[in-house]
Amino acid sequence: MNAVNAPVDVAAFVPDRPRWRGIADTGPRFALLMTVVTASSVSMLDTVLAPRPNDSPGDPLGCLLAAGLDPDGRNLDNVLITVRSSAALSKCMSGVPTVEHWKGMVATLLLLAVAAAVYWWTPRLRELRHRTVPVGDVDPDGTLAAELAGLRARAGITYGLAFRVDPARTTAGAVVYGRFGHYTVCLHAGLLVRCSTDPEGFHAVVLHELAHVRNRDVDFASASTALWRVFVVLALLPYLYHEGRMLFEGLFGLNDSPFWPGVASALAYSLLAGLVLVGLVHLARADLLRRRELHADAGAVDYGASPAAWEHRDPPGTVAASVRRVTALLRTHPTWAERRRVLADRTRLSGVGALSMFLVGVSATLLVNALLVVPGLSTNTGAAWCTAAFVAPMLWFALARSVAASQGTERGESGVRTGIWLGCGLVLGEFVRGRHGNEWLVPAPWFLLGLLLAATVAAVWSAQCTRLALALPRRWARRAAGLLNLLVVVAVLGAGLHWWYRSGQYLAVGLHNRTEVIRDQVTSVYPDTWQAYSLELSAVVTLLPTLAALTKNIPVEAAALALWLLPLGVWAYTGTPRLRVRRTLVAGLAGGALCWAGLLAAGYVQHGRRPGSWAERAGAYSFFHTWMMMGAVLASSLLTAAAVAAVSRHFWLPRALLAAAVAQLLGFAGLFVLSSADGCLGRYSVMTDQCHWVPAVGLVYLGPIAQTVLAPTILLAGCAGLVGAGVGWGVRRLRRGSPIRPALADHPDETPGRAQMPPPHPVVPRPRRPRLFSLGMVLVLAVSASLLTVAAHETSSGAKPARASVSVDTPGDMVGDLVDSSPTARRAKIREWQALAWLGHGGLTHYERIADAVKDFSDALTAAGKQKPRDNGTIRLDNEKFSRLCGALATRADDALAYFPVPDENLQKSWSGSLREIARQGRICQDVLAPGDDGPYKTEADRSRAFSQVLDEMLRAVRPLTTILDKITKVATGST
Repeated sequence: MNAVNAPVDVAAFVPDRPRWRGIADTGPRFALLMTVVTASSVSMLDTVLAPRPNDSPGDPLGCLLAAGLDPDGRNLDNVLITVRSSAALSKCMSGVPTVEHWKGMVATLLLLAVAAAVYWWTPRLRELRHRTVPVGDVDPDGTLAAELAGLRARAGITYGLAFRVDPARTTAGAVVYGRFGHYTVCLHAGLLVRCSTDPEGFHAVVLHELAHVRNRDVDFASASTALWRVFVVLALLPYLYHEGRMLFEGLFGLNDSPFWPGVASALAYSLLAGLVLVGLVHLARADLLRRRELHADAGAVDYGASPAAWEHRDPPGTVAASVRRVTALLRTHPTWAERRRVLADRTRLSGVGALSMFLVGVSATLLVNALLVVPGLSTNTGAAWCTAAFVAPMLWFALARSVAASQGTERGESGVRTGIWLGCGLVLGEFVRGRHGNEWLVPAPWFLLGLLLAATVAAVWSAQCTRLALALPRRWARRAAGLLNLLVVVAVLGAGLHWWYRSGQYLAVGLHNRTEVIRDQVTSVYPDTWQAYSLELSAVVTLLPTLAALTKNIPVEAAALALWLLPLGVWAYTGTPRLRVRRTLVAGLAGGALCWAGLLAAGYVQHGRRPGSWAERAGAYSFFHTWMMMGAVLASSLLTAAAVAAVSRHFWLPRALLAAAVAQLLGFAGLFVLSSADGCLGRYSVMTDQCHWVPAVGLVYLGPIAQTVLAPTILLAGCAGLVGAGVGWGVRRLRRGSPIRPALADHPDETPGRAQMPPPHPVVPRPRRPRLFSLGMVLVLAVSASLLTVAAHETSSGAKPARASVSVDTPGDMVGDLVDSSPTARRAKIREWQALAWLGHGGLTHYERIADAVKDFSDALTAAGKQKPRDNGTIRLDNEKFSRLCGALATRADDALAYFPVPDENLQKSWSGSLREIARQGRICQDVLAPGDDGPYKTEADRSRAFSQVLDEMLRAVRPLTTILDKITKVATGST
């Protein structure tokens, strides 16, 4: 058992028994790595087994061309077009042969079966290849067997284990291999000599291998090696050959597809992703095996080996130190110096490696991409939450062990370094993921910082709350706190990934520049005069994507509550003084006062530009007043969190979140009071000047705003706290005149500039009864936040008044309204293929259906004209028949509008305009012919005039369709 210098029962919080070392430490990382490999094989085998695309209009790629995809165009335009036409694309794809994804799933199952066979038979093949012999063949008197039996008993191994000897190996080492339940320790011939000359060294080598068996390292290493080798042979190499061949053919003109050369970057990305996966697996597997070697060394010493057996010198080497540091990352065994350092200080085994977290981040992003082909996880958000559930235990357990092991030492674990490396891995993995079309770098890469902030917030919060939880006096309480900690980490990481795949990735590809189109969408909600609200409209457009991605999500809302309630509950139970809750509450009160000032300022500004009539106040005026109140609550909470984190030295993130939550709750209280008392505030009244206390009006405002900003405020406050802590730390370093060293970022809980001072005392449990004041305060805050959350859900589920409703959409939801047609392709060949695909996949069919409907209408008119006129010179029409014909024409025009836009910006405007006018006139025709005299057409003369006008307008709208179709046909046939 590893020695941990902590004054508390750490084992009650995180398991550290030898039998758990292989499972709880590096086991999840092995599992993540193998899951990435397995999921990647599905997509790779899908690609390899798919029929070779021919880019013809009858091929699925033709549907993309018909939708307006331009391989040489901007990736943003292609994203907007494909998302806008998602329904039409699905319908188009359903009518042509598609790739059967079950082929990749079945092929992956076969790959796993082959890997299992390799895992099962590898030990036997190894023995045949190396020609090893049983120990009894070289031990006639049984002395060696007795010695080995004694070592085996010291290691506590009672299950299937055999010892063999490799006569051809003269080194003084050993190796262990095997499969689950059947292991073999193979001793080299040189080690047998060492048994008599250096018994302590012999014991250390054998006990080291037995520790591998006890820690389940053989299972992880053998299974991962078998799966990786089979994956390389059966999936990776065929995939690289498939993609490389297509890239070669396109670059050298052997492929006349219109997707060239635009698709070249996508294929290059695919090749890069495959090569990165190779490097990732090698680096991660080497790092894991080095870690297991260190655990085996510690286990051997625990079983009685002498630490003096590790007194060996490392070979000097012939390469430069910088090169040696790089190549050391590929080694599966640590250096002797590193082994001795770990044995001298066991807390190093509990440290969180930067490389480990970086590789976990890269693996996580690649896993999201690979899971998209798995049934049930075919959306980015579903795969993101699944990945968060995979990654969070690795982050939480590593931080929990590191925090527990560093109690009372100078190596305090803050989580900053861990979170930054995890976030950097997520960012690099997103770059390598290759989902950016023909662009090597997204136009707005700074949005990737959202992933970095999410990972850092999760890591810092988990580390600091673990330190608080270690003060809990009871084992069950520490375990419960650890479980809640893990669940919150899952939710925070999931929220970050969810935001990225639902909103951030669209902003990164350039959607943030299309503010004018988003403005049009917002202004269409309330037709009103918007010139006076240009500043507020810009703020709304900026906040919409982020707020929308973090709302109406139960795990995110639960995490937002737990982020500040869990540390507060631990404080109420233990009375930890270093959390300084009273000072934090005072800061929260100051933030609430700031929020009240902001709400009053918003009322003052709005009162000065209040329209005269109620109808005008219910439009843009009321909408932006709601958003101004929302901005006041959000801004005051974020400023409070940043300020508290900047001036705090200990537990700065929980304190920042608590202060932000208090400020937010007070802000909502102020919002309710000011809205309910509107009219009694004089110059600060917004909607009315009549003084009444109307709580229902306050609830009308409170519900939608709480629904929109309640959970996002806390999550964004965590990011603000990170920024504030960084600024405060930098300012303190500069004021003390000390150079800023990045290494100190690992110790933000300690006062900068006091590195020579004794380490802070560990947080220890205080055996005293919880105070009624503390529990009462926690209860009040928890109930208030819970009631607000319930009110937000109740408001979202029921009907909201129009003047208080706040509609938010993510970029992924709103892109369908951001574009009417794709930009005209630059190359004539692409324009030709787009037009041909547009005609072949339904454009010509829709035109013919409209023409048939017009012909039916014309034939009916002709037949009616042959009737004998009435006395007044008019003829009687069959209203029911003509109403049905008008409805059919309108329906077919709507169907044509739902089809892909014309692949030409100028033609699309005329095409869509004509179709909308046909649909509109068809519905007017139905209204004209509807029975009854309670509508606008009360007399027969009114109906006759309206029907004649509909006929003229309909004919005028239908006439341009033939001209547009002729132009598209000329483009498709290449004629001029």
